[in-house]
Amino acid sequence: MKTKKILASIFLSAMVILFVIPYGCKKNNNESVTAKKKYAWAVGVKDSTNYGMILFTKDGGNTWKRQGEGSAALLGVDFTDVWAVDSNTVWVVGSDNTILKTTDCGKTWVRIPPPLNRPDVFLFSISLIGTGDVWISGAPGIVYNSKNDGNTWTVFDTNFFQQNLLQGIHAINSQTVYVAGGTGTKKMRGFIARTTDGGQTWDSIVPADNYNKHEWISVKSSDPDHILVYGANSHYVFSDDGGQSWKNDSVPNTGGTGGADINCLTMLDAQTWWGAFDYDGIFITHNSGASWTQQTCVGPGAMWLFGIDYYDKNLAIIVAQSSVSVIGKIITTQNGGGLWELKYLSRSWFNKVSFIKN
Repeated sequence: MKTKKILASIFLSAMVILFVIPYGCKKNNNESVTAKKKYAWAVGVKDSTNYGMILFTKDGGNTWKRQGEGSAALLGVDFTDVWAVDSNTVWVVGSDNTILKTTDCGKTWVRIPPPLNRPDVFLFSISLIGTGDVWISGAPGIVYNSKNDGNTWTVFDTNFFQQNLLQGIHAINSQTVYVAGGTGTKKMRGFIARTTDGGQTWDSIVPADNYNKHEWISVKSSDPDHILVYGANSHYVFSDDGGQSWKNDSVPNTGGTGGADINCLTMLDAQTWWGAFDYDGIFITHNSGASWTQQTCVGPGAMWLFGIDYYDKNLAIIVAQSSVSVIGKIITTQNGGGLWELKYLSRSWFNKVSFIKN
């Protein structure tokens, strides 16, 4: 269950030792448009310097440089999610109710004041529509939205969301937004909610056959019709009609007792889904889950693969954290997963990665 992993991440991150030269983006007039589109950012927990981890690549994950070390905006924060809008603008969220933004490709990072003055809030997920419509979820029971690039915020009905651990949020458009996570204390149950009117009202989604017995980790879509909610023990629910009906399913043979958790899953299109799992699991389907193919992970083993994002059907990046020690890694593929290569090792844990969206 991800809750325990995140708590362990916070507890052990202070033990980490890493030194990387801070790095920003310098415009190169000879740099091709294609190369700029291969910009990506990865985020993770703070290391022994007590600064949260933000790494940047401008070559599709082959080389990485640290950003923000020494900046007060990153001090003492564990980062959980990142959304790269374009080659200059990137948003990051994390512990202590922290919202970060850069508008100069990571040369400077600034904290965006959250709508609630509550340092106990832990923000887990961020999703944007375009450049300025920002949706954020977290715990306990937090959903924020800004329509104006973070200048003002709306906090949604905390009574409806209660104390839920809202680990994933995904905005399909300005009106339709999904949020997923867990509810309960000793044993988390799944919680899924949706708004179709920009947050004015919210409805719970309860899959058939008690499928909410599985804690959900996040939600993604390839288009307004095809939506995927995924989580614990390799389980997921899928809709191909805009959320009117849902199919329960799971990924077979993923390892672990009852199956590995699906920590992050990205949809290249309605049929092709690429996932990062516990126990070094990389799985892909090209037929909407009818069959799955496992790909070979590389680098140190016993890893929870926490984040995956793709540039195209060939180039993808996965970030991970060890389940037995304080080690993080970044791996990439250039051929659709036929071969994955280890590109970065760190004594800090990584959570998510994002290629630029625009």
